[in-house]
Amino acid sequence: MAISRMNKLFGIGPMGMAISLVMLAIAFWVDRVLGHSAILTNPIPLKVVGVVLAIIGLGLYFWSFWTLRNWWTKDELCTLGPFKWFRHPMYAAWITFIIPAVALYLNSWIALLFAVLIHPIWHQLVTQEEKMMFEIFQEKYRSYATRTGRFFPRTWNR
Repeated sequence: MAISRMNKLFGIGPMGMAISLVMLAIAFWVDRVLGHSAILTNPIPLKVVGVVLAIIGLGLYFWSFWTLRNWWTKDELCTLGPFKWFRHPMYAAWITFIIPAVALYLNSWIALLFAVLIHPIWHQLVTQEEKMMFEIFQEKYRSYATRTGRFFPRTWNR
C-alpha cells in the first residue's frame, strides 16, 4: 500500500484536531452555562502543575517532530527517540499533557472532563493510522506495536 504525502505528513491529526476543537468549544460553552465549575478555590497549585504539564507536552511534541523527520525522508518505520516508548507521541503530547494542562490552568472541571473524554476518541481515530502502518510495514510494525503503548509508554514490556 502506498501512503499519500498528506497521510505521511499529518496522519489522522487534522481530523482529530477538528473533532477535538469542536469538543473543546462545547466544553467551554458548558462551562460558561454552568457558571465555571472550579476545581479548587485557590487555583495557584493547579496553574503550576498545568504549566509543568504544558512544558513536558511541548517538549515531547517537538522531540517527536524532530525525530519523525527521518521517517518522512527515508520511508522507514520510526522507532527512535520518543517513538521507542510509544507509537503516537505527537498526539500523546496534546491529549495526555497539553490539553489536561490547559484544563488545570483554567481550574475547570468541565475542561478536565473534556481532557479525559478526548482519549477514547483518539484511541478510535488512531486505529485507522495503525492499520495503514501495518499494511506498509507488516510484521515489523506488529512487533513494534506489541512493545510500545499508544499514548502512554509501555514500560512493562521493555
